Amino acid sequence: MKVGDLVKYLHPDSFNDYGDQVGIVAEVNVWVDKGAPDRNFGVDIKVLWPNGQIESFDEHELDLVEVVNEAG
Repeated sequence: MKVGDLVKYLHPDSFNDYGDQVGIVAEVNVWVDKGAPDRNFGVDIKVLWPNGQIESFDEHELDLVEVVNEAG
């Protein structure tokens, strides 16, 4: 994922109400724990939602939304 991608939250029955919404990736943060780089690392994705909220998710909680370009 990269900044500007459109995403959907994969767990709509969870604690938030983003299941039916499309958000925009605002930031991608790749991190590694210097104390345990071989087992403690990940990617956090900050998403801007239509209600103006920005929240951070693990990359595995989000799905890219395919955009079809009909201009031809």
